[in-house]
Amino acid sequence: MSSNSWFARSVRSRSGLLQWALLLAAIGFIAWMIVRHGADLRSAFDLTPRLFVLITLSCFGTFILNGIELQVLSGRFERHIPLREAMFLGLMVSTLNYLPMKTGTVLNGVVLRARYRLSLSHFTALIAGSSVIHLWVCGVLAGASLLLMGSQLGWGLLFLLAPTAVVAALVIWGRMRRSGRYEGHDSRVVRVASRAVDGVGEMFSDSMLLAKDVAINVGLVTLWAARVFWAFESLGRHASFGQVLTVTALGILFTRLSVIPGGVGFREAGAAFGSAITGLSANLGFASSVVDRAVMMVWLLVVGVPATLYFLRLTGVSLDDAVNPAPKAEVGGPDGAV
Repeated sequence: MSSNSWFARSVRSRSGLLQWALLLAAIGFIAWMIVRHGADLRSAFDLTPRLFVLITLSCFGTFILNGIELQVLSGRFERHIPLREAMFLGLMVSTLNYLPMKTGTVLNGVVLRARYRLSLSHFTALIAGSSVIHLWVCGVLAGASLLLMGSQLGWGLLFLLAPTAVVAALVIWGRMRRSGRYEGHDSRVVRVASRAVDGVGEMFSDSMLLAKDVAINVGLVTLWAARVFWAFESLGRHASFGQVLTVTALGILFTRLSVIPGGVGFREAGAAFGSAITGLSANLGFASSVVDRAVMMVWLLVVGVPATLYFLRLTGVSLDDAVNPAPKAEVGGPDGAV
């Protein structure tokens, strides 16, 4: 089938149509904000070649770290993915998740299952575990930054303690859990879901794996914060790295909670909120996020799209598999899941 079939299905399904509508509405809102404050932004905006190169280097550093994280986490489930292919997968996810229905994430699971026999349950555990760690790192960095700056202590304690309590509970649960509890259940759905939960438990009971993933995510957030720092500079404004770290972390938190493809609008809103609580202009935080996204989009179009097309052709996967993944998923252990 062609990608036309994927598009047709995405607009026929209720959730796909809603996400298309939300994406277009978010793009419209960002455009309206830019037009509304365009005069002020244009008078200060100066994305010099130096700043463009620095932001670009950070973008590519992010692509590399995403690939390394996938390697590390899949290794916990005894699957070795070469760094080159892990980076292709990371680029594909970043590029295609601007489409509705988490297309990039779904195809990532399809490729990993067909090519590396990583089961659906373990892939679900990998995504869930990495998302929790990423959110925890963002929360801790935002909270610590706010506390060190001595401003908004309430928000600082909330961002620091709430996600830490969740991760601590998961670590304790992971070490106390009894795996395979529902392996003999009559329902295949229950068995697969149980394996996914066991996979999350395995991740949070492995101290070395957690340490590695935390270090990788600190690197990812730091690279992102560097891009935002240079975006502020391109807007003619200076911000401390603590302020920028808070703006970045909250932008990421809002993105992760977004129901809109690519987190469009949510990331900018999170950055605006982060700017406001650190004493900066909310409009400035919003604009810095737009600058960061614009440069990233340049490289997703120039590098991400060709890399995605090449990798999909190499693996024999198509966009249609995002809405009908079953045919390429029938490998693995019992019930097609290891």
